[in-house]
Amino acid sequence: MLREGNVQPLHWADKTMSVLKARQLEACEMRLHQLPDFGLFSGCNDLNVEQLWQCSFEAQEQPHQQVLHTAAALQSQVLLTLPVEAALLSVEEMMLVERLLAMDGTAELMDWEEYAAAESLVRRLWCHVTFREGVVRVHLPRQLLLPLIGILSGTAHLEIRDRLMRYETAIRGLLYIAGLLHYQEPLMLLKRDVLKGVYGASDTLAMRYLRNTFDYTYAPDGVMLLLHPGLAEPERMLYMDAPVSSKGQEMEMQMDESALMGAMDGLLPEERPLYDRLFGQLLGFVRPELTEEEAVEDLRMLVKQGVSLQETNEVLASLLTVMPTADMLESVRQMHQHTPRWGTLRTFQVQ
Repeated sequence: MLREGNVQPLHWADKTMSVLKARQLEACEMRLHQLPDFGLFSGCNDLNVEQLWQCSFEAQEQPHQQVLHTAAALQSQVLLTLPVEAALLSVEEMMLVERLLAMDGTAELMDWEEYAAAESLVRRLWCHVTFREGVVRVHLPRQLLLPLIGILSGTAHLEIRDRLMRYETAIRGLLYIAGLLHYQEPLMLLKRDVLKGVYGASDTLAMRYLRNTFDYTYAPDGVMLLLHPGLAEPERMLYMDAPVSSKGQEMEMQMDESALMGAMDGLLPEERPLYDRLFGQLLGFVRPELTEEEAVEDLRMLVKQGVSLQETNEVLASLLTVMPTADMLESVRQMHQHTPRWGTLRTFQVQ
């Protein structure tokens, strides 16, 4: 999902991973309300098809395409690309599609996590959403139900999805290590290791997968960068003295197997005791809208991007219903001293 807005002027308490995520989902909910309340296969005709197409991924990816569309032509196009699009759904999209198939095409969105998936399915021209008395429902047309059931149960689809899950885990591990990645390396690995020449003639759907699966932004030169969801200020890393490598294979060579497995789980071996200690001390003391896990993750992500100890302690205080204890502050100090920083692959030692 595109990281929108400039957060640099904000205090670090307003740039934690949980706040960034909430801000993204709020923006997604607002966009959902602005989408048409009809779908390509339900309520669309040649008079309103352009309104629907303008909301599609294809319109965003080809903004200068000067073509008048018909409902029938777009319906045929969606059915034609259904296998490859289904193969490259994000995990959240796939879970929502599977629930829609189990519920005969209509499902109520259960939480904010599903809002982004619903928006993506609408922009694929698969679904539409309706709002009734505070309830948001997503609708998958019958014309796509049977084709999707057949596609999702096929051997080729299942093999690609299995490779895709391993690929996503690996890329998230590299993002945990580096903080951000240039898009070209993940794109190359996606085409080589997942698609293996299948559906590989065009980068369009592969790029669509990257944008739907990972947080991303654009560097000043226009290059797309994939972001760890906790990285608030990618601009800081772009101008660090130690360059951030986008070469996944090079980074793997510098880490042992246990470190790589930890990165894919979101916690390096040396970070585990630091996490467990602070988690135990925060039990019962975080603000009611947060969990202890979210609070510790917020603090860890600040440390990984080089936020000072004083500023990290200020954020700690903002997460609690009580004043930070001496033990809490000591745990944060230990975390600040021994947590590897993004972009360096080393532990920054506090002097």
